[in-house]
Amino acid sequence: MSKRFLANISKYRNAVGKAAKHEEAYTDLKPSTNATTDTSQLVKVSQNWIAYKHASLGTVGILPVGTVGRVGADVHLLNAHGAGISDWEFSPFDSNVLITGSDNGEIKVWQISAEGESISTELTATIITGTGKTVDAIVHHPSAHGIVATTSTNLVQIWDYTDKAQGATISSATHTLAHPNAIFSMTWKGDGTLLATTCKDTQIRVFDPRLQDTPIHTGQGPAGNRPSRVVWLGEKDLLFTLGFNKMRERENAVWNATDLSQPLEVKRLDSSSGIALPLYDEDTSILFLPSRGESIVRWMEISESAPFMTEGIAFSAQGPVAGCAFFPKQVLKVMQTEVVRLLTVNANGLWPISVSIPRRTYLDFHADLYPETKSAVPGLEASEWLQGENKPVPRMSLDPGAAGKPEWIRRAIWTASPKDTTPAPAVAQKKPTPAQPAPSQQKAAAAVKPTPQAPEVAPVSPRTTPTPEFVPAASTESITTGIPSLSTSQPTPASSKAEESLPTPTPVTPKAAVDNLPYNVSTQAGKVSPPPSTLSTATPVRASPLASRFGAQKASRFRFLTFKPYHVSKHFDNMSGLSISTAPECSMIEVNPKFIALPLHGSGGRIGILKTSEPGRVGTKIPSLVCSSDLTGFKFDPFNHNLLVTASDDTKIKGWIIPEDGIDNENDVTKPDWVLSAPSMDKISLVLFHPRAKNVLLSASMDRSDPTIRLWDLKTQEEKLAIKGHKDVIFSCDFNHQGDKIVSVCKDKKIRIWNALTGDLIQEGKGHNSLRSCRVLWLGESDVIASVGFGPGSQREILLYDANDLGKGSIDSKKMDTSPGILVPHYDPDTSVLGISARGDRVMKHFEIDVTSPAEFSGKSRFVDVASLEQGSLQQDVAYLPKRYCNVKEIELAKMYRLTYNSVEVIRVSVPRNKKEFFQDDLFPDTVDVETPSLEAADFFAGKGLDVPPQRINLCPSDMESLAHHQEMTPTTPQSSTNSLDKFLQGKQQAAEDDRKKQAMERMFETAKESKSDRDTLVPDTGIVADDEWDD
Repeated sequence: MSKRFLANISKYRNAVGKAAKHEEAYTDLKPSTNATTDTSQLVKVSQNWIAYKHASLGTVGILPVGTVGRVGADVHLLNAHGAGISDWEFSPFDSNVLITGSDNGEIKVWQISAEGESISTELTATIITGTGKTVDAIVHHPSAHGIVATTSTNLVQIWDYTDKAQGATISSATHTLAHPNAIFSMTWKGDGTLLATTCKDTQIRVFDPRLQDTPIHTGQGPAGNRPSRVVWLGEKDLLFTLGFNKMRERENAVWNATDLSQPLEVKRLDSSSGIALPLYDEDTSILFLPSRGESIVRWMEISESAPFMTEGIAFSAQGPVAGCAFFPKQVLKVMQTEVVRLLTVNANGLWPISVSIPRRTYLDFHADLYPETKSAVPGLEASEWLQGENKPVPRMSLDPGAAGKPEWIRRAIWTASPKDTTPAPAVAQKKPTPAQPAPSQQKAAAAVKPTPQAPEVAPVSPRTTPTPEFVPAASTESITTGIPSLSTSQPTPASSKAEESLPTPTPVTPKAAVDNLPYNVSTQAGKVSPPPSTLSTATPVRASPLASRFGAQKASRFRFLTFKPYHVSKHFDNMSGLSISTAPECSMIEVNPKFIALPLHGSGGRIGILKTSEPGRVGTKIPSLVCSSDLTGFKFDPFNHNLLVTASDDTKIKGWIIPEDGIDNENDVTKPDWVLSAPSMDKISLVLFHPRAKNVLLSASMDRSDPTIRLWDLKTQEEKLAIKGHKDVIFSCDFNHQGDKIVSVCKDKKIRIWNALTGDLIQEGKGHNSLRSCRVLWLGESDVIASVGFGPGSQREILLYDANDLGKGSIDSKKMDTSPGILVPHYDPDTSVLGISARGDRVMKHFEIDVTSPAEFSGKSRFVDVASLEQGSLQQDVAYLPKRYCNVKEIELAKMYRLTYNSVEVIRVSVPRNKKEFFQDDLFPDTVDVETPSLEAADFFAGKGLDVPPQRINLCPSDMESLAHHQEMTPTTPQSSTNSLDKFLQGKQQAAEDDRKKQAMERMFETAKESKSDRDTLVPDTGIVADDEWDD
């Protein structure tokens, strides 16, 4: 194929659409897949927020754009209307303004804001259409701030929601365009001068609403009696329609908007009855055609000359599509050549689809793919448009490193420099009163001219959108992604006129992050780029969901934590008879280096015993201990691997000595080696071994409405101490690292600390505000206690307490999600990583906890997110082996046993490192020997030896050198600039080659999935793009 011919072919012809993975989607939601109208997209996206139709009547779910995964806990439910929600729309010039319409003809304007860790909404205006019928569509004006057009039955009404008092009611439309029949769809021209509609009478009408109430052009549209759609193709004089012909076939057509006598081109699709949702991207001239009920997304490129429609290769969505919307351009991953991102709705949640263009290398910005796009600055105000003015929306570049950045970005770099931390002055602004509408920022910026030093910008009146705040980015990718922050800040008064002329955002971004801002606002002749107050929603990156409003969250060294299952031959599978009905306070699995214990179905409280050295297919018959009554708790003795202690409903604590060879597979063990009981002991809820003293056991029981914690000496089999004072069921207990204190949580919503030697109550504080079960854990040798449970509304949460002052309540908290599974904490004191598992969950979250004392703690949150374990099967519980059994040569931080409904999976928890031949002493400090007791039971109850530190062991193998020692003994050799340049060029060449091969393979796989008819396009596609066909 000649180069001359290739020059006329679109650069977007090789576009590839790829649905997001499960962890990159928005799940754990309750989206509605039932659209009230045919035009409803069921989801809308701004630079800050996603708004989708919730399953509840009249409710819109709102969540931040940057939050992905199981985000049910982050959703704000806006009960917008008493009737059903029909359509909604974000303002393109204020991403925090949401306009909703209902089935009763009512429209409301809302202001969204983030307050701390919560989302709030405020009603700013109410519009009464007067029809009393469903508001079928809401479309904001493309260039004028505050103008919105709505359709209801046979009327198009245009409203101005600015220049109104807070909470005002608007009942008078500025323009009303009547139709003879019900309106199917409506669209604005890209410059906002004209408006087009399709109607039930099959006519296409073009209006100039400011000129006259009757159409200026009319033509015969799709002839079928089913609903049709019309889309104005940007600022061109072209219309696109999608409808049905008389043979009930779906057909597309392109029209000249000034001559509707006949279409320029018509294409028939198929005989499907699915309602399509056309989405047109003005920058790429690509029209996407997702259809309700279909899992394939078709697309075509629109041209201004024949052929007007060129179809591309369709791609798959994640399940049948119910609704679809575009992400704003500012959040695209431009350094990965992502040109469009869609958000689809299905019954399982919201699923992004990334559309990218394969390129040989991704080291540079491909400017040919990204023409300047519309910014968030309006071309004019509502009053100006109503008076007949027309002004285009200023455009901006998506190049992260574009030259000629606006002056306010250069000033932000100066203020964020670590050498000079003096805050830069911001613009002195006055809040506009309701009677004084804010003038156009574009008009204000045009009043001055730039100078070589610093442009003089006229004072800008603020809009309802706050000034953006820059949040430090965690990576280059997050910078180029441009996901906006939820945070907002108010400007501070300026101290001089010179400072007034230079609006500056809050200086919290490092210079490198500002240099890579994903946009550069274009300027017209004699105008400067708008200040950040006019680009309020184009903030570069969001640090974390609804947190860290004024700074970046601390990055954990375990953020790349990996969870790799061992080979399947190391798992215990094909199990049957596992009990899942045990009490919430009871563990589901206990593991030590010799045995695995897990509860089984059947009468008599059966516990299955497996040998850790014999993995494989377990089968239907598992060797068991039979407790003679339903099981309520069980624990292995940490100092005696053969001893298992059980508690059961017969109010007995029983000890079982398991033989070294395990239990006979044919004969279950029914007789324990010893039994503990007390006359008043009743309904035992848990058993727990002392962490340092041998033969010391704790039990908790109800004791006929007198809850009691008991300490037992197993050597003498005597009760040594009874601790009373709880008001209800004791859910959980734990010892501190010395073993002289006990923390407990109770159904009476209290958390308490007791003296383990005397039984005296030391402290008491407020626990979880829920009657549901919770767990408590003392975090290593620190004075921080973690409690996991439920808050109001059954939302799962983690609370951290200062062990020296429970009375002041929790010192930090972490909201999880809303789910019935009981949370179980697992803590590694060597890494300060807290893992949270729950029955019936697929995901196990992990956090690094800052356990410094409150006096020394200076951060905003003690929780630092690290990687989560996500498996395909539901988990029941997890357990860990002691640190000495981890393979430190593979940088295995923990060896996890994960119980599912029919197997036990062995999982390696590790951190990727380069120099694995050295012992990573920064990850493996000397650890406490949890298998060797520090004192005997008699000494503990006598109060002796508690001040003796526990024994510690060094995990470094004898045949390995520590990394610290290696670095200390190896002199550092300065590297010449020539060698550095050579290595950089070699790495760049290798990266480009790897990217080319990877993209070629992906392209080949995508093409192989399509039918031959889909591949017969203008350019034959063999699956791999030829070298001379690449767009450099």
